Amino acid sequence: MIAVISVLSFVLAFGAIWFTSEALRRVDNYNDAKLKPHLLKIHQTTNAVEDALRALKGRVELLEKQVHTLKLAASLPAALETETPALQAGLQNTNQNIRTIRLTG
Repeated sequence: MIAVISVLSFVLAFGAIWFTSEALRRVDNYNDAKLKPHLLKIHQTTNAVEDALRALKGRVELLEKQVHTLKLAASLPAALETETPALQAGLQNTNQNIRTIRLTG
């Protein structure tokens, strides 16, 4: 008799577990069906924001390159003012050191 009652209690316990899991599965499916339209809108919004961020990142990188170029162009005249006299002196020295050969025909 005890064996029959223990077997029935195991069957009843496993039946309760199965019933509970089915009930939870149905509740999850119902909630997912209710949330899908809202989640779709959220996913669309996040995708739009990600696309905008990618575009802005590209524009920022382009602007950084342009600013770097402008900084180089701004620093170039100062460098030219200091290097030009040195280059001219170097050219004069090389012109004086070049031997010329006059060929007469």
